[in-house]
Amino acid sequence: MNWTEFQNIFKDCRLEGEKIVINSDLLKTIEFIKTNYHFEMLKEIIASDNGDGNVELTYRLFSLEDEEDLLISINVQDEAESISSIFESAVADEKEIFDLFGVKFIGNPELKRLYMPEYWKGHPLRKDYKEDDERLNWNE
Repeated sequence: MNWTEFQNIFKDCRLEGEKIVINSDLLKTIEFIKTNYHFEMLKEIIASDNGDGNVELTYRLFSLEDEEDLLISINVQDEAESISSIFESAVADEKEIFDLFGVKFIGNPELKRLYMPEYWKGHPLRKDYKEDDERLNWNE
């Protein structure tokens, strides 16, 4: 991947170690990378609560041609663009992240709770949960 060329097209990105961090245009960025750099497989989407109200989403893409991984990361608050129109396999990861972190993926056709019951309030992997939260009945 030609980093200079990529940075000329997507000006609001930076390289942090092995990971490309973007600030906007998630769908456009992922589509461009898939089309122009042949990262044709989505391995996973990883979510992490930063503790500052943001959730970091890291997309692990794989190139069959080069046998390389590429990490794309973006910080979001409550919403992110769904990439399910590019990678159908994203539907399941996005549902899991919605359920456990509360990030709504705009454009995901099947966004609903995956593990927690529909009546559950909140999202258990957010750092705003407290140990003695009444929703956590196993702490009694």
